[in-house]
Amino acid sequence: MKPILALAALLFTTATVAHGPTPQKVVETVEIAAPVDKVWNALKDFGAIAQWNPALTKSESTGGNTTGEKRTLYFPTGEQLTEELDAYDPAAHEYTYRLGKDNVKALPASSYSAVLKVTATEKGSQVEWKSRLYRGDTGNFPPDELNDEAAVAAMQTFFRRGLDNLKKSLESGG
Repeated sequence: MKPILALAALLFTTATVAHGPTPQKVVETVEIAAPVDKVWNALKDFGAIAQWNPALTKSESTGGNTTGEKRTLYFPTGEQLTEELDAYDPAAHEYTYRLGKDNVKALPASSYSAVLKVTATEKGSQVEWKSRLYRGDTGNFPPDELNDEAAVAAMQTFFRRGLDNLKKSLESGG
């Protein structure tokens, strides 16, 4: 019986130590004193994210707002990311996209998907931007700049800069 307990303890310990990364979640929202259609109009072009998110110097896309559409994000550091549109629903004022290829120098996440959605509120609109992501280094002992906290903080900052600028622009008549 003792050998079985020892083996069970060893297997449990090994499984616990060998745990890989767990998905992280980021959800950022902003209330905007503007109608849903006005807010959606500012966000609806998947390829034009740099027009409202100052975290980017520019963005380019391969075409319209159809599934499979790709956009390239250009950061002030010179780094780039490519994202791909998975779903686009203008009636629901929502689209879903994901990272095409990792570039941890641009954003310390190895994989992510995100949803951007506009809904009506009593005072105008709410934009919710949420993401499911993994840290930049998916090994068991990532460096600080590529760990869960770094990935979450970078995504939160990216989302916040965009949402705060969108609010400022639309509420000032933009």
